[in-house]
Amino acid sequence: MYWREWLQTLLGLVVLLGVLEMLLPSGELAKYSKLVLGLALMLAFLQPLTILLNQDVRDLDLSWISEEASKPDVERLADNVRLAAATPFLRQDEPVLIAQMEQLLLSLDGIEEVTVHMDTQGRGSTLVEVHLRPFSDTQAETVARIVGSLLTIPENRVSVMRLADTRR
Repeated sequence: MYWREWLQTLLGLVVLLGVLEMLLPSGELAKYSKLVLGLALMLAFLQPLTILLNQDVRDLDLSWISEEASKPDVERLADNVRLAAATPFLRQDEPVLIAQMEQLLLSLDGIEEVTVHMDTQGRGSTLVEVHLRPFSDTQAETVARIVGSLLTIPENRVSVMRLADTRR
């Protein structure tokens, strides 16, 4: 399928470049124009070779891809790229980031106690778990938005839950 599209593109480009070459004026400008048109044709011709030579694309770690079919492809891909870019930094600075996030969230109105856990190994669909006391749905949405924004990760990778009462 790809080869057929590539040949159609190449044939169309050759015809278009032939017409453009006939319309070009003669002289100094024509030499440079023909050079640019020739380079464009060469790039179009070599396009399949770049795909064949870049076989290492198959070795990429794509474990961060989730099965979210409800989002449009562009948004889902943007979230995945953001997550892939942020994960190495989160792994490197995990203890410091956890302490900073806990301090920041404790400074919000109405939050008495908070714990933050990170799963930077990619074992689950949730990257950051935040446990709050007291818990409300509006606070959970706000906290997920804040944590996602500060860590530059998608909000759907932040889980906000009620902190279990350990004082009894």
